[in-house]
Amino acid sequence: MEIVSAGTVPADSEVADALEVEEGASVVQRRRRYLDEDGVIALSTSWLPGELAEAAPELIVTGPLPKMTFGLIEDRTGRRAVKRRDSVSIEELPEDVAPLLELAPGTPVLSMANHYWDQHGQITEYARDYMGPGRVLAAEYDLQ
Repeated sequence: MEIVSAGTVPADSEVADALEVEEGASVVQRRRRYLDEDGVIALSTSWLPGELAEAAPELIVTGPLPKMTFGLIEDRTGRRAVKRRDSVSIEELPEDVAPLLELAPGTPVLSMANHYWDQHGQITEYARDYMGPGRVLAAEYDLQ
């Protein structure tokens, strides 16, 4: 995995809607590219409410987190991720994502959007993944 970028950005309409903030509000954005010997597996971008950057400044630095995003947020704020919704669709690659997947903008690819909520029912993270060509999207869950 390589962390392509981390910082704060103004929320576009998709992100603002997902995070329940005003369009243009400052939000944390972390972008990661997953690779193996065959090339790019996926590009994953996460957005979090901007105030989390104050509690966890590591979120806006291009480096590995001391814990995964969920663990870091819980340690710093007490907000624990307890619910997740995944939505899978075919999407056209946006211009800013296409070069990172080594594909042309507008190429249709498999995409998954993830929404995460804390124990208070507030959104803690929104993420969108774009799969590389020829890759399989798989998920495994304990059903205990």
